[in-house]
Amino acid sequence: MEEIIYLDNMLQYRGFWFNVGSSYPIDQVCMVNLSDDQSNFDVALVANETTINGVLQTSAQMIIDTLTNA
Repeated sequence: MEEIIYLDNMLQYRGFWFNVGSSYPIDQVCMVNLSDDQSNFDVALVANETTINGVLQTSAQMIIDTLTNA
């Protein structure tokens, strides 16, 4: 289970804060671009295995909606 904090377009991933870039769904996976001053990489967030701010994300689209405040 991946537990993530999201606040003001910043995402805490595995203890570090990153800027959130583009994201797109692939089936039940949401690919999200994360970056900071030293890194730029993509992570795969899996539906039903990811919580954002304590809420279980049940689809890739829900993850995108949460990260874009849609």
